[in-house]
Amino acid sequence: MRIVSADAAIAEIPDGSRVVLPHGAVEPAALYEALQRNRARFRDLTLYSGLQFGPYSYLRDGLGESFRYVTWQASAKLRDHFREGKVEFLPLRFRDVVRVVRAGGPVEPDVLFVQVSTPREGRVSLGISCSLYPDLISAARLVVAEMHPDMPWTRGAAEIELSRLDLVVEARAPLGTYNSPRQSERDRRIVDLVLDLIPARAWVQLGVGAIPDALLPRLAEIEGVNLHSGMLSDGLVEFLASVRHRARIVTGEVAGGPELYRAVHECDQVEFLPSTVTHDLPYLATLPRFVSVNSAVEVDLHGQINGETVDGTQISGVGGALDFVEGAAYSPEGLSVVALASTTENGRFSKIVARLGAGAPVTIPRFCADVVVTEFGVARLRGRTLRERAEALCAIADPRFQSGLATHLG
Repeated sequence: MRIVSADAAIAEIPDGSRVVLPHGAVEPAALYEALQRNRARFRDLTLYSGLQFGPYSYLRDGLGESFRYVTWQASAKLRDHFREGKVEFLPLRFRDVVRVVRAGGPVEPDVLFVQVSTPREGRVSLGISCSLYPDLISAARLVVAEMHPDMPWTRGAAEIELSRLDLVVEARAPLGTYNSPRQSERDRRIVDLVLDLIPARAWVQLGVGAIPDALLPRLAEIEGVNLHSGMLSDGLVEFLASVRHRARIVTGEVAGGPELYRAVHECDQVEFLPSTVTHDLPYLATLPRFVSVNSAVEVDLHGQINGETVDGTQISGVGGALDFVEGAAYSPEGLSVVALASTTENGRFSKIVARLGAGAPVTIPRFCADVVVTEFGVARLRGRTLRERAEALCAIADPRFQSGLATHLG
């Protein structure tokens, strides 16, 4: 392990490398700034990452000239880049990332950027994101870490040996944050309906978005509830303060603000585990009453769910949704919920559609769909025929669109 400047770290990356960047709220700003400053020395660099909540500052200049960018979980912030054909999408469910991005795998990682805490007795913590990193650290030829004095020390599998880091850069910018989307009145109505579906002593997983974020603190109202999720947001602070029992909390990462990061620091109630556990189907199947709650872009009358594109533009990805949907299907008394507003924010278009558009991906196949919730009600799809599904979904669409959808029931 050597402590170097950010520029010196970038200088040790060979041109032609495959560089894996962090996802979520992990934002090694010093490394990203140095990558931009030194972009001219590269001609064939490939950057890989998943969903990021930061500004994608490293894409400001050099994209398509010094390097290419590939993601398995897009962001709305990349929408213009996708429209211009400047970034590439890798279809990959989250549990398969470390099976694909590995030594000897389809994508062999040459370099990995991570962010870690300051050391204790020869070890550091991965802090707010364990997730993919224990496996990626083992797979990469060169591990470049930004060491942050404010990174919390978290429990579970987040500790690693300092010797596993090749180059260390000292951080200066604040930790990355995630701001929950604005929550509307109809989001709160959907949350009420979803809460009614969750049984006592359930294990609950939450996706990313306004509705899952709004649901998280209110899960404290469920008797004996536990959390098992790929990511948890700021609502965890209120959940911890108000839950009446000692809930078990398992997550791969957290994303939010400083209060959340202080709450998980040395908190033995929150266990950070790698994706090989959080998204593992056999493990999820052992959790009784496992309930997954995820969002979507649109649902068609057969129950096919698109959670990835808008008007043909990639804005998200498969992520962990299908992992958790399948886990819920195998869990005793399990349930998977797709919760979405009935229309787009401006109310002009229905999110319950007759058929997915040409080229729209099927993120969750119709044979996996279980329960769909909008502000107008609950549609239970499992065990129903195509016509029964269409009728149930039509009934929870915005009333302004129901007559048009009804013409497709025959």
